Parts: sequence; C-alpha cells; structure tokens
Amino acid sequence: MSQHPHELVVLLLKGVMFRHTEYKSLEEYLAEKYGFKRIEEKEHVVSEDRQIVPVHYEKIVFQGGDKGPVVLEETEEKLSTLKVYEGEYMDAKISLYIMGDVIQREDVVTEAGGGEQYSIYTSEYQLIKLVSESGYALQQLIDRLVVDLGLDVKSKEWVFHRSREA
Repeated sequence: MSQHPHELVVLLLKGVMFRHTEYKSLEEYLAEKYGFKRIEEKEHVVSEDRQIVPVHYEKIVFQGGDKGPVVLEETEEKLSTLKVYEGEYMDAKISLYIMGDVIQREDVVTEAGGGEQYSIYTSEYQLIKLVSESGYALQQLIDRLVVDLGLDVKSKEWVFHRSREA
C-alpha cells in the first residue's frame, strides 16, 4: 500500500470580533449562510450580567445630540467553549474550532426619540482555528467574512502540517 503525503493548512485567528443584528454568533452565521454543521459542542457559562438602562435615559446627555441609537438593555455572557463545525467553502472541506473564552453580548437598542427597538449581537472570540487542505479556500473565506460582516481579527497565524495517509 503506497503512502501519499497529506498537507493540512491551519489558520489560527486570535481576538476575533463578530457583530450582527440578525445572527447571534459567527458559527450561527456560518451554519445558516454556508451550511456548516455542528460536530461537537462543550460550553460552560463562566459569568452572566444583565443591565437595564434607567427609564429616564433621555435625560442623559449624549455627545452628538439625539441622532444615534440608545442602548436600553445589555446582556453579557462569558463562556468557556470548545465547539467544532465542519463545512465546505470553494469545494474545500473546512473544520472550524472555537476554543477558549467567548464573550457574547446582546444590546437592545432604539433610535433616539423612541424609534423601533432592535438587538445588536456581539461575540468576542479568544481563539478560532480553521483547518483545511486548501489554504486558498481558508483565505477566501476569511476575506469574505471581513467584507460581508466587518469581522475584526486581531492576529492571524498560518501553520502548515504534513502527515502521511495510508
């Protein structure tokens, strides 16, 4: 039986900030938009905090006057997480690992002057690891997420791993 070298590309993303008004998390977005499936999920709530802004928020002086949105309620959860998702992008299989601390926040906001209420979801990820045989597909996926979502990544580290397959 011959053995062929097999190369995997690993992209480590540290300090990732995801923000959206419809999707609560990056993994929910990837599942809905690109068909990623959850393979494993272990989560432990480390802390939870909820704050409701006082009823007389309109008396609080905001810089810029009453033009911007006003936060009515904030909920924040800090989780210790290991989540594994798998999917395809550009015909390449991609495994996504969410590891370490994740801070998930939901801000219920309204337009100044009492407009319609809506939520802004924010997730801060300590570490996301993406693994694929295609570094090109990984780079294109991250570029697409940065453009579509404004995904903010503090640092990227590429690792190439060669193994043997029987």
